[in-house]
Amino acid sequence: MFNPALLLQRVDALARERNLDREVIFDHLEQAIQKAARKRFDATGDLSVTIDRHTGEIRAFEDDRPVELESLGRIVADITKSVFLQNLRKSECQRVYEELAPRLHTIVSGTVVREEHGRAIVSIGGRAEAQLPRDEQLPGETYRPGAVIRAFVLKCERRKETRLHIVLSRTHPDFVRELFRAEIPEIADGLIEIKGIVREPGKRTKIAVASRDPRIEPVGSCVGVRGGRISKITDELGGEKIDIIPWSDDPAQFIENSLKPARILRISYDHFRDRAHVVVSQDQLPLAIGKGGQNVRLAARLTRYRIDVVSEEEQTEQRRKGEQELQPLLDAGLIDDFMRERFLDNHLDELAVLAAQTPEQLLEGLDGAIDVELATRLIAKANELLTPEQQAARDALNARRREDAERRAREEQMEIMHEAAHNAARAALPPDS
Repeated sequence: MFNPALLLQRVDALARERNLDREVIFDHLEQAIQKAARKRFDATGDLSVTIDRHTGEIRAFEDDRPVELESLGRIVADITKSVFLQNLRKSECQRVYEELAPRLHTIVSGTVVREEHGRAIVSIGGRAEAQLPRDEQLPGETYRPGAVIRAFVLKCERRKETRLHIVLSRTHPDFVRELFRAEIPEIADGLIEIKGIVREPGKRTKIAVASRDPRIEPVGSCVGVRGGRISKITDELGGEKIDIIPWSDDPAQFIENSLKPARILRISYDHFRDRAHVVVSQDQLPLAIGKGGQNVRLAARLTRYRIDVVSEEEQTEQRRKGEQELQPLLDAGLIDDFMRERFLDNHLDELAVLAAQTPEQLLEGLDGAIDVELATRLIAKANELLTPEQQAARDALNARRREDAERRAREEQMEIMHEAAHNAARAALPPDS
């Protein structure tokens, strides 16, 4: 027999359990009963169902005629239950999505509940389950059920009316960015700006910082007293090494900073290959390059310059080879010894590189040391002298230039889009989050 008081109790319990408003649950019940009753009575009129919010009494009308619901039977009760639960899941999914969507591109804490095919399934506040895919996990980390972890919300979207798709990451560079924001008050307050961050997850991160207040030293502030601040971040990352780099608007200084702890002797820019040329002493070469090229690779990504690191001995040998490479131009009377030295000083030491230039690029790279007519003749002569191997090198240089230009354009566009999404996400957060 129907018990109105028991109905009210169960509605209250559901509201607390699912964190939904009672009115939402009453609405779903009314819609479910109405749908089931319409099928049972084959109603042709206007069928309405209402539930008294205070007494729990259910009343149904077809047009103005009362409809007796207690005689509907078990089938209608099952239909009512099915429709009600489906609508309840939709509302719960929408509520959870509205709570979690503003957390996109921020850090959340969650509890690992299980493992599925290499993915860690993480419960976020008991409200939703997210997945931490294998390729978003830090190398060597294990995620046991019950473990509490922090991760970056990479995706948060509704796939169906009753299903959320949430993807977490512990390898994304912005996970480190958000950890710095959480642990360094000066960054959270905007006094220190993160100018760039690159990462090889589980191994090494380079992060460039700059102070907006001349009284604040950005690197020291990020490290903290006796390393107290940075140690919290490295612990969260499982001991991943973090290089904090002082940003500089001078490219040479920024490149030198990014290659630390190696000591740099000279830095020059190779306009013709579009890369930075860095010279170090022989004993500093392994430190500048890093294990497996990691240090110079991350420095190149951080500064957005291709970087060639050579020892003084290698630099001397390259210059000797360049003298031989340019000798045919000297023999043809197009340049003299002084101009050849000028070419070598500017890293124009291969015929293939010379052949890949336009007259305008040659004039710019040599700072107007020659005129357009001579530049045109030099490029033509270089192309005439090229061997098949050198022609391939010339074509590869031109192809790489095009690829680099396209890549830079894509990166700039992605940065703009990401910054806009990140700012929108943070703006949507509650003031105390």
